[in-house]
Amino acid sequence: MRRLGRGPLADVVTVLATFAVVGAVCGVLWWLLVDPAEYTRILGGGATMMEVELSKRFNADGWYSVIAIVAGFLTGLGVTWWRSRDPWLTTFLLLPGAALAAAVMATLGHALGPEDPDVTLAGVARGQSVPVELVVTATAGYLMWPVAVLFGALMVLWSSTGVPGQDQPPLAADEPAPRAAEEQERTNPLTP
Repeated sequence: MRRLGRGPLADVVTVLATFAVVGAVCGVLWWLLVDPAEYTRILGGGATMMEVELSKRFNADGWYSVIAIVAGFLTGLGVTWWRSRDPWLTTFLLLPGAALAAAVMATLGHALGPEDPDVTLAGVARGQSVPVELVVTATAGYLMWPVAVLFGALMVLWSSTGVPGQDQPPLAADEPAPRAAEEQERTNPLTP
């Protein structure tokens, strides 16, 4: 029986599990950082949101985007460097992994956050406030993960020192490049 640490199946499991764990950590962080807007119950069973609270309506999307960009970039960078044995497979797994992380982050943050204010408002007295749910309202927020992950991966893929095991020591200033040295030997065999 093969160990899970090697082969394409190990890469798939490792990359997706990494994204799921990072998404869960980001979901908890998102929940901790957002100060949700609040509805205030008014006469007649309705609710209103004051100006200050209206300004908070975009906090959830803003924090989601900031966390997703930072975590996505670092995850793309780390996973691409770490699982560099098969760069094509790893690169292919980045987008599903980013989508998984985005979904886990949004789902966990929502589950930890306040309940539906429509349900909660029914049980409070006039003048009391209830927070809104923790949700991503802007669809573009979900795109932050994949875009940031791809930027992180590109940093590794474009760098000459990004992939372990493929580093070449730098040439000394007086040392000719390998191709130039071979050419010099063919044209002048007496040169040391």
